[in-house]
Amino acid sequence: MNGILNGENRGLSPDLSPFAQARLDAEEIAALKEALRDVRGEVWLFGSRIDPSRRGGDIDILVLTDQPAFETSHTIATRFFSRCEEKIDVIVLDPARLSPDKSDFLARIDRVRIA
Repeated sequence: MNGILNGENRGLSPDLSPFAQARLDAEEIAALKEALRDVRGEVWLFGSRIDPSRRGGDIDILVLTDQPAFETSHTIATRFFSRCEEKIDVIVLDPARLSPDKSDFLARIDRVRIA
């Protein structure tokens, strides 16, 4: 597995709970767990919700999987919203088919693996 997809929490200290470093409340965590229940691959939280110094913001999820992107994104967002009305953005990428731009995006963002 290449350095981009090696499972590291980029620049963040490891913790036993995948959600410990995220600014998520119990309802949001429960909704995410439900939304992600059938997802194969790696799931990452990124954006403002991994920065404890920030407030608010939508929930940004990155899914690295070979599952169909649109269907996977739609299913996750629909399941999440059925339990929690917080805004969620879901990006689904196939790690075997990354363009140079997508690889650059993955190399630049801080993220925390949640599943």
